Amino acid sequence: MNEERQLQETRRVMDRAIRRLDLFEYVLFGGAAFVSLLGGAAIAWILQVLVGAPFRIFWVVMSLLLFVVPGAVVLRREAHTETTKDETDGS
Repeated sequence: MNEERQLQETRRVMDRAIRRLDLFEYVLFGGAAFVSLLGGAAIAWILQVLVGAPFRIFWVVMSLLLFVVPGAVVLRREAHTETTKDETDGS
């Protein structure tokens, strides 16, 4: 009976930790999106002043680049880590 109660308590604590980590992940994702929008706006404004480029088009393009390129690098690194881990575990 005591083991079952400890198991339930452990599950409850783990579920709470998982919910908090999920929330942190969404906040981090939103922060990255916000920073990429601000960075894209800054780059587009500089290009508009220096070259006369259209602000909105360059804002969208630069924001996407600032968000997608680092995300793709992270995903590629994770995939590489997974394959390396699988090869190490399989040997």
